[in-house]
Amino acid sequence: MLRLMVLVLLLLNVGYYARGQGWLLAYGWGPTPQHEPQRLAQQIRPEALEILPSPQSPAATAVPAASAPEPAVHASAPQPAASSPELAASATLPASGVAVSEPASTACWQVTDIDPVQAEALRPVLRVNFPEGVWVLDELGLPERWMVYMGKYANPADLAKKREQLTELKVKFSQATNAAWAPGLSLGVFTTQEGANTHLQELTQRGVRSARVVQERTSSRHYRLRLPAISAAEQPALEAVKAALAGKPLEACPVPVAESAAQAASGSASVAKPASR
Repeated sequence: MLRLMVLVLLLLNVGYYARGQGWLLAYGWGPTPQHEPQRLAQQIRPEALEILPSPQSPAATAVPAASAPEPAVHASAPQPAASSPELAASATLPASGVAVSEPASTACWQVTDIDPVQAEALRPVLRVNFPEGVWVLDELGLPERWMVYMGKYANPADLAKKREQLTELKVKFSQATNAAWAPGLSLGVFTTQEGANTHLQELTQRGVRSARVVQERTSSRHYRLRLPAISAAEQPALEAVKAALAGKPLEACPVPVAESAAQAASGSASVAKPASR
């Protein structure tokens, strides 16, 4: 069996070698020929073949002629700039004119801390002098505030003693910041009296004595007038608003942080643009 396999392999190798050498082309088995010598015999008068140069196009011949005067143009161009510095200075005027933005056509004004009486007198003045949507009168206010309080203490020693007692009871406290209640201690601040009373009952169960609920701040109500877009034609009507405000000045609206940063960036860009030229 082994001899048969060796004989088969030997015959295969001999056949492959004969095919590679082209010995079997007559039988239709061999490598594909890479050249065709028979085509040479089919040529008719190959010696009459002549290779001619390609003709140049008119556009290609016209380019050197048109570009010939170019050095004279470049040589004469710097003369006006060198001879007259005023022209160089005037050349930057259009660039700087483009960079400078036009002034705003409208202005924003506001007044804060207007009491309710002034607000009632101001509304009819605004309706008469300005169309609807030009002015905004916002109601602002501070809610009342209640505090669980201990004090006032006659001397710093009594205050320090009470602080030690609260620390032993693990009760949170802070120094009363309102001058009307100093020197004293705050055991909690609440927006409603009910919340303060509930907290006082919890502290009493934990052993806190002499604490009470007080009203730290009463509720207050005030208004803010905002005129976000007043044109030049509407500026005279502001005098009637000033008269109704009884001396409160009109102030320019604060610019948002993002808008002021954008204005600063655009200003630096307009300064750097002429310099690069």
